[in-house]
Amino acid sequence: RVGDGIVLLPGDDARAAALLAGLGGPFTLSEARRALGTTRRVAVPLLEHLDDKGYTVRVDDLRRRCTREG
Repeated sequence: RVGDGIVLLPGDDARAAALLAGLGGPFTLSEARRALGTTRRVAVPLLEHLDDKGYTVRVDDLRRRCTREG
């Protein structure tokens, strides 16, 4: 469970990280949302989860980058 009403299946976080790594550099929430084909309501808690798991790290207030692929 990543957020209110948002549940990930096993391996979904690794698959999301692999997709985001394909963006090739720091990315915004909007870019991540489009790459993942989801809404902001899902993307925000998902990116926070990926940060917590070490897949991504915040670069500044607007961008994140991948630290590893799934």
